[in-house]
Amino acid sequence: MAREHHSGSAKLTAHLQAGALAGLSLLLPLLAEPVRAETWIADMKLERQRSAGLCLKGVESAYTMELTGSTLVGKARNNPFRARVAADGTVRDDFLAELDPGLNQSVSTKLQKFTITGNARTRDLELAWPASACIWKLAPRGA
Repeated sequence: MAREHHSGSAKLTAHLQAGALAGLSLLLPLLAEPVRAETWIADMKLERQRSAGLCLKGVESAYTMELTGSTLVGKARNNPFRARVAADGTVRDDFLAELDPGLNQSVSTKLQKFTITGNARTRDLELAWPASACIWKLAPRGA
């Protein structure tokens, strides 16, 4: 009787292992698939109601945005950034950047802290210059 129980237990273990391997063989191709990058152009649009008056002197430029896995990269003429993206797409990261000529007359330091916030997956993003209360919506082109 003990021998039959051991034999049944071994069969069950072998069956479970085969099932686990079959499941893993279905999952591995999904995990091995390369991470695809999403790229879009986003135009800076000043949020006038939420920003200080001096922000009107700034140039509203465009960013080329690229989302790859858990990294969001924004490239503009002068101020590129790289930010971490959470699994749900949320972003909140700081970076140092130069001010454009219209704004740099108001401060003594060349590099200023900027903050990128929002959701990279939905492309609902904002760029802020907290020191001077300037907030820009990064509006996807063609949206």
